[in-house]
Amino acid sequence: MSEDKSTESGEAIENIKEAVEEVVEDVKETVEEVVDAVEGAIDDAKPPLMKLKDENPKLFFGALAGVVVVLGAVFMSGGDNGVKQHASKMTYTVGQSYTLQAANALTDTTLKILKVPGQMASFDNEGDVICNAPTGTSVLARSFQDAFGTKQLFVQVEIQEETGDCRQGVKGWTLKTNLK
Repeated sequence: MSEDKSTESGEAIENIKEAVEEVVEDVKETVEEVVDAVEGAIDDAKPPLMKLKDENPKLFFGALAGVVVVLGAVFMSGGDNGVKQHASKMTYTVGQSYTLQAANALTDTTLKILKVPGQMASFDNEGDVICNAPTGTSVLARSFQDAFGTKQLFVQVEIQEETGDCRQGVKGWTLKTNLK
């Protein structure tokens, strides 16, 4: 009887082992299927550009270089040279009264009234300066001078009132941008 029990228990153990092995195999197959499904889902979730990079890197990097070249050309081309904006669209005329004002000065300043229009050396040579007119001086436009491809760049002015070291009626040159 003990022999029958041991044989029966041995067979039962073998049956259990076989059942466990079958279950383990089924679990392994299921795990492999899940792993394959997850890998497929990850591949499907990749953005198209990343897929292209992985599948055809020459095409990917060539297209990237092309985009960089096009953007570089756009940024380096600059703007339209035909359109120039001016801060003031004011029309200046001979015989009209204006006020002197330094266009780029932050505070009240004086403007040099010159003997010769556009002579840069005049700013270093006091002999070429007729007088120093303070900002706000009333002047009368007498004539205009074109220079450096710009129409009416310089204006001959006549001082209307004695101010600073300028006498009334004295004539000299300044930039048209100094008129307001």
